[in-house]
This record gives sequence, structure tokens and C-alpha cells, in this order.
Amino acid sequence: MLDLNPQEFVITIINLIVLYILLRVLFFKPVSNFLEQRREKVHADLDNARRDREEAQRLLEEHRQLVADNKAEAAKIIDQAVRQAEGRKDEIIAEASQEAQALLQRAKTEIAQERAKVLQELRADISGLSVAIVEKTLARTLTPQDQQAFFDAVLKEMDSYAN
Repeated sequence: MLDLNPQEFVITIINLIVLYILLRVLFFKPVSNFLEQRREKVHADLDNARRDREEAQRLLEEHRQLVADNKAEAAKIIDQAVRQAEGRKDEIIAEASQEAQALLQRAKTEIAQERAKVLQELRADISGLSVAIVEKTLARTLTPQDQQAFFDAVLKEMDSYAN
């Protein structure tokens, strides 16, 4: 069977305890410290990554909101510009219409004045020519009273044609 020597047994136990202490001091403690530091670094990196992701998400939301606000502002500016352009177009059309009406009225007035002037000049010319013709023809055949009556009748008739 197994022979156990008590002295060997004690030495083996002491060797195991010394080996355990040496391993613990030389190997387990540094490895445990290294693993603990590594675990803390991994946790810190994970926390940093989570914070960075949250910050990126926040910035993305801000960016999206900013883009939406800019689109809304651009649409508002475009709508305002269209309304202003429509208003200005209506003003320009109204001004052009007023100017055209004023120009038309001036032209009508000038035409009426020119027509009246031409008619007046024609009356004067026709009257003078008529008088000269009538004087020549009537001077030979009519008396001065007949000439005056005939002349008055011709002037009345010319006035009725002119009007």
C-alpha cells in the first residue's frame, strides 16, 4: 500500500504552501492586477464609446433639425419672394395700364385739338375762297343786300357741315 512518511508529507505541504505564496505574489497578483486594469480600461473604453455614440446621435439629431429648419426657412423665403414678385407684377401692370390710359387720353386730346385747329383753318380758307368766288360772280349780278344775304346763308351752311 501507500506508505506515507509524515516528514515527507509535511515537507510536501510546506513546499505547496511556499509554491502557492510565490505563485500568488509573483504570478497571480500581477496577472490579477493586469486583468483588473484591463477590465477597467475596457469598461472605460466602453463608457467612452457609449458617450461618443450618444454625442454622435445628439449631433445627428441637431443636424437633422437644423436641415429641417433650413428647409422650412428656405421655403418661407421662396414663398415670400413669390408673393413679393406677384405684388410687384400687379403694381407694374397697374402702372403700365395707367400710363397707357394717360397716353391714350393725351393722344385723343391732341387729336381733338388738332382736328379743331384744322377745321378752323379750313373754315377760314373756305370762307375766304368762297367770299372771293362769290364776290367775283355776284358782283356782276347781285346787289349789295343780296350779296350779304347770300354770304350769310353760305356761312350758315358751312357751319352746319363742319359740325
